[in-house]
Amino acid sequence: MSKTELFAQILTAPENLLLGENTRDANSLKECLPQLKSQIVEGAEHWFLKDAPSTANTRIKVLPTGHMTFYNSMGRRMLFTDPEGAPLHECEWATSAVSTSPKLARARMQLDAGEWVGIVPRAKTFSTELDLTSQPDWKSMTLDDMRKQAAEAWEVAISEVEYFYKDENFTRLGEGKYRISASKDCLYALRKGKFDEKLFISFMYAVNWERLDLIPVVELFQSTLPGTGAAAFELLWGLYDDQSQDAPLAPLRYRGLPPYPSREAFNIFSAFFTPQGPASDDLFKVFMDPMRCHEITWTPRQDPPWRYFSDEHKICLTVQDGFLYKITVLDDPVAVPYVNSSRGARASCQRQLHVQNGAVQLEDGEATREIPLNSQWGVQPDTKGAPSAPDYPFGWKHFFRSAPSQVDNVKMLYTQAFYPEGAAEIDEASLQPMALDQVFYYMEMSPGMPEKLENAKRVLVHTFDTVISGCIDSTHARDYVVLYSDAEFAQKNAQLLWNYAAGQGDLENLRNTTFLPEAEHVEAVYKEKFDVIFKWVPFYYYAEQETCAQILDAAVRALNPGGLLFLVGPAPIAGLFGHFKLKALHDDPVAEMPFFLQHKKMCPENLVHPHVTVFLTEKQSD
Repeated sequence: MSKTELFAQILTAPENLLLGENTRDANSLKECLPQLKSQIVEGAEHWFLKDAPSTANTRIKVLPTGHMTFYNSMGRRMLFTDPEGAPLHECEWATSAVSTSPKLARARMQLDAGEWVGIVPRAKTFSTELDLTSQPDWKSMTLDDMRKQAAEAWEVAISEVEYFYKDENFTRLGEGKYRISASKDCLYALRKGKFDEKLFISFMYAVNWERLDLIPVVELFQSTLPGTGAAAFELLWGLYDDQSQDAPLAPLRYRGLPPYPSREAFNIFSAFFTPQGPASDDLFKVFMDPMRCHEITWTPRQDPPWRYFSDEHKICLTVQDGFLYKITVLDDPVAVPYVNSSRGARASCQRQLHVQNGAVQLEDGEATREIPLNSQWGVQPDTKGAPSAPDYPFGWKHFFRSAPSQVDNVKMLYTQAFYPEGAAEIDEASLQPMALDQVFYYMEMSPGMPEKLENAKRVLVHTFDTVISGCIDSTHARDYVVLYSDAEFAQKNAQLLWNYAAGQGDLENLRNTTFLPEAEHVEAVYKEKFDVIFKWVPFYYYAEQETCAQILDAAVRALNPGGLLFLVGPAPIAGLFGHFKLKALHDDPVAEMPFFLQHKKMCPENLVHPHVTVFLTEKQSD
């Protein structure tokens, strides 16, 4: 197949271009393919109109790796693919009556597992009204004074507040009164790659996508689908490359109010961009300081991570500088990538790969699979050879005794906490992590709690499907019984639990941890006795007092005298505690918990069920 035939095939593939006028631009580009000339510029092959390649008339650019960028009639990045034409991201650009300069309207990015995420710039504007008249010196206060107060509240440098809150963000409403507004970009999960089937993931402080100026903060980063960060940086890297063709683009800085620096963030930033900062300082330490992380500047690496999809083998590879970092198998119900551990990376759930003799060996415990190398991937053999796999007493499937329940491979990718975009109640699955944080708080603040937990020998976890792994302490050998109703969340938590315990050397402590499907085992399990029970009452039972009483009765019967019940349920259920000989040690409505109030800073419109309450109770002796 000639290159122009490959271009035409990519431009007409129905799933490659779904946004706005891109299909029309693709058809126009296809028609003019015979008129395009080609020329190598700095290692990349430019296909262009007229006499010489430029930002305005280059329509296709083929990078040395074989990856291809297709540009629309406005000279803006429209489609980016791997060498076989698999779409990696698509951008939609639009003009308006206010400005004829094209602005990014939407972008979508394919993840390693084949799902998609999307970005909508300035999708949401938040505003708050501020009345300064209660402050003694309000008459002399300036906008800079307000920015200084905000910087102190956020615990960030004032330069960061100045960056996001210009004078135009303030609207004076009267003496000492202001409306303060700020726009944010939105990140979505896109079912089937389409924005009409989107699911809100997170807000981000608005990026100037037409002339990149920052690396944005993904505020609800724990809600992102696996691979979102790498796909987003692939887009950032490409846009930076485009925008620096005619004139140098200033280095990027990591900015947010507040920022969330972490080792994981530093690592992924460093994969695509080179950090620079004060010469005498440790760059990582500077980055990890929220007051200073903006001091680090980031410029693109010449050879970032490159992704390759293989239709033949149904995999996605990530390669950088000839090193194969990971392989994700599409349609894989385990939903854990294979990692190359020859440079020290730790494989998740015993899934690792190594390259030798012209092939990639995938290892999943004792199961193996071999994939022949394609020269187009540019993968070099592992010079250090295959590392020996650690000797573990058992794998993550051990928790399910016979075998894990059958799962949906797509749903496995969506086992995250997702929150509403606006004024709607947070669902139960996404609320459970906040409730568990409150449980941890009770464990820390309650007198005598360490000793009580130390003496606990048997623990039951029931209907806490989202956060099962957080309810299990791998530092002590105990019997844990988990009753689950959602197979995907159960599998994810089993993997999280195994990974953590394996990393700490605590797996033997979890040998007697058992995950059981609720429907088949609930009656038998509740005939047993436990020292600690974690129990979540589903929302649909809140209005049924008799059912709530039955749930509480069953839990108390299964609890040993002096045992602890961590209960999340409707506030009125506390009226039954005396009857069931339960002593309430702590109780807090979720709506008043500091963990929910902290979440409100990022999603101020979100609501919670008004009656959901976290209880810590103790069963009294007969």
